[in-house]
Amino acid sequence: MQPLLQNPVSVTATCRRRLCRGQIDNRMLVTIAAAAVVVIILAVVWLRPEPEPEPVPAPGTERPLETVAPAETPAERGDTAREVIEELEAGAGGADYAEAYRRAEEFLSQGRLADAQLLYFFAARGGHTAAAFTLATFYDPNHYSQDASLMERPDAFQAYKWYRTASEAGDERAATRLDELRAWAEEAAAAGNTDAERLLLQWE
Repeated sequence: MQPLLQNPVSVTATCRRRLCRGQIDNRMLVTIAAAAVVVIILAVVWLRPEPEPEPVPAPGTERPLETVAPAETPAERGDTAREVIEELEAGAGGADYAEAYRRAEEFLSQGRLADAQLLYFFAARGGHTAAAFTLATFYDPNHYSQDASLMERPDAFQAYKWYRTASEAGDERAATRLDELRAWAEEAAAAGNTDAERLLLQWE
């Protein structure tokens, strides 16, 4: 028969061994749980979809003109000019840029600036020399008039661009205007105008 009373030392040792095993088991559970959490976090980060890049406007889709205030009426939006451009582009022989220029002149004389400038831009893009010269005039700081332009302020770079286009097509007036624009840029740059300084680089 087993003795009713065991050696106290033996009992104490046995308890310590069981307590130790319990502590080890608890530590293992904590370690496993922590590893599982780390795996879940990594999986979420890895599988999260990347944000889609911002769309880049296609070349040639930028607005040709910046208005002082948002256009509200058909005349301010240049709706008539847009209709004229659609008709001209639908022609059997291709777009009639001379007719676009004629209509632009007509709209300008009526004070319909949005229609006029859209048609000047359309004709200038098509290679019409006089339209390029007139469009440059709208931007030219030497000839800018807010009463005759949709732009809030002149743009010497656009003026240079369209004067250069007209000049290369043989318009002597444009060549003279380029010289005047350069003189303006030199004076403005001397006064600290950084845009004028950059514009002068076009002549180097």
